[in-house]
Amino acid sequence: METIVPAETKLLAQRDFGIAKFWFYPNYLVGEFAEGMHVTKENALQPIRFAKQFYGDTPIIYISHRRNSYSMDTIGYKEVVDMFPNFIGFAIVSKNKYRRMIAHLEKMFIKRPIGVFLQLDEAYAWAEEELDKHQKHSSRP
Repeated sequence: METIVPAETKLLAQRDFGIAKFWFYPNYLVGEFAEGMHVTKENALQPIRFAKQFYGDTPIIYISHRRNSYSMDTIGYKEVVDMFPNFIGFAIVSKNKYRRMIAHLEKMFIKRPIGVFLQLDEAYAWAEEELDKHQKHSSRP
């Protein structure tokens, strides 16, 4: 995976679950699903459980790096998002215009801030901004 992460950001773990590869950073998770995969809540349970255990209550941004072509069952979106109360935002990275258009439709299913980007570095910058906003909002009396 081509990653351009901020220099101070430490990769904490990397896992390949077959359906996808995931890179775990302190406050964001980068996922790249396998070519041709049909992603459902059921076949994504193993990485979901791992991420929940890994992050605990830590606020996180999920960055979906859509280099490959795959399909998703949107019916389970809300359930998956509800499993992560600490999930504060969702970034979608794709160089494919059609996939970026589809990504905008996902806003109907995910009631969290969503950003759609061409490059990973843009998504990382956005994630940092969203995390800063969340921290400022959470620390208000």
